[in-house]
Amino acid sequence: MRPRINALTFRPRPGPAALKRLKGLKGLTGLTALTALATLAVPGVASAATPAASPAAPLTQTIANQANASSQRNGHTDWVLKYQFKQVSSAATLNVTNNATATATTCRRCAADGIAFQVVVTSAQNLANLNATNQANAVSSNCVRCSTFAGAYQIVYASNRKLAPWQIQSLNAVRFRLMILRFTSLKGDALQSRLDKIADDVVTILNNGQSPVTPVTPALAPALAKTLAPAALTTNNGPVINRSVKMTNQGS
Repeated sequence: MRPRINALTFRPRPGPAALKRLKGLKGLTGLTALTALATLAVPGVASAATPAASPAAPLTQTIANQANASSQRNGHTDWVLKYQFKQVSSAATLNVTNNATATATTCRRCAADGIAFQVVVTSAQNLANLNATNQANAVSSNCVRCSTFAGAYQIVYASNRKLAPWQIQSLNAVRFRLMILRFTSLKGDALQSRLDKIADDVVTILNNGQSPVTPVTPALAPALAKTLAPAALTTNNGPVINRSVKMTNQGS
């Protein structure tokens, strides 16, 4: 018959250092002694947890936004909006790209509207290089009475102060203002005029009632890729604005 095993107790043999400390446990009874023995028997257990170090912010960050609209069916309109609002806490080099494309091919009375609207707010504390690229391209081919609209709006704001809650809420609400443009009949120059107004309102939100400043505004036509010096990234100079809009219209 097999012997009954009621319990198995593992008693690790303490080393010399632990034995020396055990001599001081004379007179301890009950739970107090058991607690002291458990502490000595488990090596490597710290008396207090050490807080983990926060991960360092990346030296280089890349943010991209892209809207692509395309139509190849008679009477069809493809309307694409990509709105991006990002906050960057710390980066030495910030690469920001924004692209809008619209194409219409081999169709009649078709249209394509692509809108890429990007707002980036970054801390200027560690920022040394800002590479901002903004592009728009509109193409129509083999079409009859077709139109394409590509609008790329890029606003980059660098400052050492944080956005107020009302500013964040207002910038998030910009998405809705852009979305309702889809249900209007605005086309071409009229659509561009409305987008320009929304971009100006974003600048007003970011400036937070500061003295009027002259923003850095590259040419509106071709896409620009520009590296800005730190001197151009101060609160007093306001946001960096890139606007690129292209349109095509095929005759009747």
